[in-house]
Amino acid sequence: MKCLSIIMVSLLLVAIALVSSNETGLNEQSLNRLARAANGGKETNCHYEKSQWSPCDEKTNVKVRTLTLKKGDDTCVKVKTIEKKCKKACRYVKGTWSQCNSHNEMIRTDTLKDPSTENSNCEKTRQITKKCKSKGRGNKGNKQTRNRQ
Repeated sequence: MKCLSIIMVSLLLVAIALVSSNETGLNEQSLNRLARAANGGKETNCHYEKSQWSPCDEKTNVKVRTLTLKKGDDTCVKVKTIEKKCKKACRYVKGTWSQCNSHNEMIRTDTLKDPSTENSNCEKTRQITKKCKSKGRGNKGNKQTRNRQ
């Protein structure tokens, strides 16, 4: 509650400074800085042109976009770079689990959702193996392993 009171008093002081600045002759740039400070540092008067997202980097699983200043004052950052995680490249339709085999494992074969539009590095099918449930043990302790073909 004290923190909220301090914030409210700070905003009140900024508002008083804005009103009194008209009388003291502060320039518009100073007023914009005060307004931005009261707004949590957000640059409200900076407008950017967005580039297209870069292709996904396979090593980092990140894509990049550049924002170039289109309109704004001297306080605006000229060029910004945004990074974003890529969606999973390979999406599969899950198959059904097999019966338990002699190794006490079940196997499921998944197939690539749409081979024509997916990443060329995707396997057409993948196999997932997991241990069968032991009686009285429940599902805890089951391990899944992926075996790609």
